[in-house]
Amino acid sequence: MEQNIWQQEQTHLSTISELLKMHIAALTVQLKKQKGEIVEERTFASSEFNDVSGENAIQFSQMLQTMQLREREYLNVNEQLAKSKILYKSPYFGRISIKNELGEPEHLYIGLSTFREPVSDDMLIFDWRAPISSLFYENKVGPSRYQIPDGEYIDVIIEGRRQYKITYDQLLQLFDADIYIGDEVLQGLLADTAKEKMKSIVATIQSDQNAVIRSSNKDNLIVLGPPGSGKTSVAMQRIAFLLYEYRQTMNARSILLISPSDLFNDYISNVLPELGEENVQHTTYFRLLRDLKLTQYKCETNYENIERLQKADAEAREHYAFKGSHPYTKQLLNYIESVKKAGIPFYNLKMGEEVFISARKLSQLFYEKFGELDLDFRLKKIRTMLHAKLRERKQKEMSVRMKELRAVNAYIGSDKELEQQAHNELNKRFGRLEQTIEQLGFVNIHKMYLQSITYTNDNLFTQAVQASTAQNLKNHVLNYEDLAPMMYLQSVVKGLYANNIIKHIVIDEIQDYSYLQLLTLKVMHPKAHYTLLGDRNQIVHPQMKDSLDGPISKHFKVVELNKSYRSTNEITDFMSAILQNTTTLSLGVAGDKPQIIETQQSPKAIQQLIVEQYKEEDSFVILCKNKAACEQLYEALKPLVPDLQLVTEKQKVYMKGILIMPGYMAKGFEFTTVVLADANANVYVEEMDAYLLYTIASRATRKLFLLTRGQLPRALAHIESQHYCKEVQTI
Repeated sequence: MEQNIWQQEQTHLSTISELLKMHIAALTVQLKKQKGEIVEERTFASSEFNDVSGENAIQFSQMLQTMQLREREYLNVNEQLAKSKILYKSPYFGRISIKNELGEPEHLYIGLSTFREPVSDDMLIFDWRAPISSLFYENKVGPSRYQIPDGEYIDVIIEGRRQYKITYDQLLQLFDADIYIGDEVLQGLLADTAKEKMKSIVATIQSDQNAVIRSSNKDNLIVLGPPGSGKTSVAMQRIAFLLYEYRQTMNARSILLISPSDLFNDYISNVLPELGEENVQHTTYFRLLRDLKLTQYKCETNYENIERLQKADAEAREHYAFKGSHPYTKQLLNYIESVKKAGIPFYNLKMGEEVFISARKLSQLFYEKFGELDLDFRLKKIRTMLHAKLRERKQKEMSVRMKELRAVNAYIGSDKELEQQAHNELNKRFGRLEQTIEQLGFVNIHKMYLQSITYTNDNLFTQAVQASTAQNLKNHVLNYEDLAPMMYLQSVVKGLYANNIIKHIVIDEIQDYSYLQLLTLKVMHPKAHYTLLGDRNQIVHPQMKDSLDGPISKHFKVVELNKSYRSTNEITDFMSAILQNTTTLSLGVAGDKPQIIETQQSPKAIQQLIVEQYKEEDSFVILCKNKAACEQLYEALKPLVPDLQLVTEKQKVYMKGILIMPGYMAKGFEFTTVVLADANANVYVEEMDAYLLYTIASRATRKLFLLTRGQLPRALAHIESQHYCKEVQTI
């Protein structure tokens, strides 16, 4: 790079940095002044308006509106200040040189947010999400165009692009990339990202990823790609783009991100704030249960389900597979359609031993009185009737109880106190019934679920599935595979749980979901569009899912990424060889081949690896197939490695350092060094274990070690002979 070019860029950066510093100072002063005015107004209001009746009410209302306006202005300035401080840390990461539609040359600097010259209002930095900034991510020079919000296209000529690495006012790296966004810069920025929580790397967005990120909110997308292809990063940048592009109609409360675990939610929690955006709602599929009032059950989590099915017999696995299958989903939908005409089961609603309304009467109301309405509207009409009936009953009881209390000879309270006592007694007596009516609890969802299992498919197999499910329900247990059917029935039949605020849902690790789970999410969020991300090969569950096949593909645009940036070329080649998958294009750096270590003393071997390989700034994880193996190894290792941390399902906060966890929990994360502690033929024995091993291997960015007692799993046996790893070391 010519010295004068570097100097010109450093001078430009210094100018921008100084302007940002002045802008931050001005906003800080403005914010302090606004805060003082707000405090002063609140103090005045509290002293002047003790009485807000009559004319005072009008004056107070006017003042309240003024105060609310001033507080909104304060929040707006506070948001500007937060974004400016983020921008000051690294003002921009790229520049696009173009000839605009008038044929005039322009240099457009691209950063995390917009920044204008305070006096002239000229655009100094363009937000990476702005329409014109899309030119930066095009893999070409020459004629191009970008689309403005009204749909019109603007033609320009791209003459070059430049990338920067900047810290505050210091230019650290400069790179021209005329044809595509340079992989040299990409490698520099992505190297060893596994040291801490996931960060935003918008400078490294590639053209295929950019197309996904900038897709319309109305586009339903499935984004598939190998480990390290940037799927999760793309998801977060897409959320940031939607918040920017649709800021008039969407905010952070309009978007829902569903990820594998609370731990993973914490891992990605830095990304949006680094882009100057508020974090959207994060949840897991399991946590959505709380919205559907299934708290009376002991509900099996996803990780508990994996553990159970790893040890389960063939029958239990077949039951699991059936409940998540397309045939059962179709059967369930047909069953729900059938109960519109006949057969919906109701409970007798009781108060103690007294029947408040019988199941027969409820059925009569449902099919005769309200039979022309949709399912949920019929139930809500019945609810209104039952509430009215209950109010009438309570009024009569209230009258009787007040007479009894007043008839007491001794003084037991004033009329008001007696009334409150009677009211409390009646609430205690009728409260549970009132809540049941409100939640439409008179519908027997248990029985509906059991009936759906054998509906149109009543044979020995479905009868066995129904019997085991009935026993679980009797014990107030819901296995993970039961959640989707129960949630779907609750949502469709009762119609109580529709969330119309959510406009877009992003789901990570979509290969872990069944089609029925996706249908459940859709009925719970009727206004939402979707971005689904996954990898057909990253499967940690003992049973294959089918969400990526069948009906769903008809309603979604599928985008496939095939480049992996995370791991060294040697690790990428190794993990691809496990499944004999050669479609992944590795753009990683060169490194060491994975190492197989034969040992009868895993704790001692792992301690030696930690001494040789672990550096404080790195991340280091030890993986086993299941929780029990992790706990056993943790107890043996803890005296040798005092800093070792066991990660369990209860973990909510992402930790750095030396970790040990089950392999299935590691999906989504990346680590500098991965040690698979139980790479034995008697541990990974099933066909599906090859996918788990593939996923485990893909967690490593720089070093991968596999410890075996002598015989490798079948899925790894061919890799050693094909030279994808070093010669076996014995410890």
